[in-house]
Amino acid sequence: MRVLLPINLDRCKFPVSTSLRELTLRNPKIDFYSFSSPTSDEDRALGEFLWNQPHIHKIKVADLIWQRFDIVHHASATPRNLIAAAMAKARSFGKCTHIFTAPIQPHDDDEFYRQYVTSVRRADVLGAVSYAVAKDIQEQFGRKVDAVIPSGVDLNFFDPAAAQPVDLEKLGIRHPYVLFVGVLTPRKRPDVFMQIASLMPELDFVMVGASYTPQEESMYRETASKYPNVKLLGGQPRSEVRNFMGNALALIFPSELEGLPLTILEASAMGIPVLAQPKSSMPEAVIEDVTGWLLPVDDPSVWVEKLKEVAKWAKTERTVFSQKARNFVTEHYSWDMIARQYAELYQKLVN
Repeated sequence: MRVLLPINLDRCKFPVSTSLRELTLRNPKIDFYSFSSPTSDEDRALGEFLWNQPHIHKIKVADLIWQRFDIVHHASATPRNLIAAAMAKARSFGKCTHIFTAPIQPHDDDEFYRQYVTSVRRADVLGAVSYAVAKDIQEQFGRKVDAVIPSGVDLNFFDPAAAQPVDLEKLGIRHPYVLFVGVLTPRKRPDVFMQIASLMPELDFVMVGASYTPQEESMYRETASKYPNVKLLGGQPRSEVRNFMGNALALIFPSELEGLPLTILEASAMGIPVLAQPKSSMPEAVIEDVTGWLLPVDDPSVWVEKLKEVAKWAKTERTVFSQKARNFVTEHYSWDMIARQYAELYQKLVN
């Protein structure tokens, strides 16, 4: 079976690349073909490992002119994805099945909204990473999703035992601290995080994440500077994100819209409680008293009270919660399970 993944598979920090990469690594009996465009030393090190796998093949766009594929599968909607899918279909004389996995709920302020709509309409098989995404697609476009298959979590990497101590003194951070991980953009609601921080001067609130634009970064840095207990660290390597999670009191994730919030699942795999608002796909990832709590975003005092409650937990209480949270992710979002679901879907389509 030959599967084309029209994406740069060796990009570490791109969630869609990560998802498709994990899928390839766990299905060695399927031949996967993808592109390469590393942008960092971390990407290059990853590529060195990735392209040495006998079933994972690095190709160029020009190769699509003569290569044939059984399946073309993309999970981001860009002009390049659509061109690659069209070329694969044409070169295979229509026998190549086009799969699009919708990674987020459709919203018209997305710069690739038109491509998203086209992908939904053109795909032979339509997938979604959450029931929230599937519901919105059906409501907006009248098309039922064929399969809801979530993204997974690397449980070997996001393991409390793998977390290393963080030199908090060097960073000027007090312990315990509360964590925010995500792109600094209005949809993620970093303003809510800083508002909660302003009500809890006794704790430090650590923000990990870059911005889409210099203007947004400048805006959030200026806002953060108004609060002595807010520490904005910018983008960090994946291993550092894990280490910050492993040493945090809790993760605050006040985002408005998520296809499937992997940051929440990774934090739960690390055993820390998550506070989020009950919107979008967050209820699929945040289970009351198991992985965290869903709280009204318009009442920050509720978030403060819950954080104070968590801060008072005894060691035994925290250990029990941590195990429950990790067990939930293990049972529902392990990459082995997700990769197997995709392998079964591929096999069904080829047969």
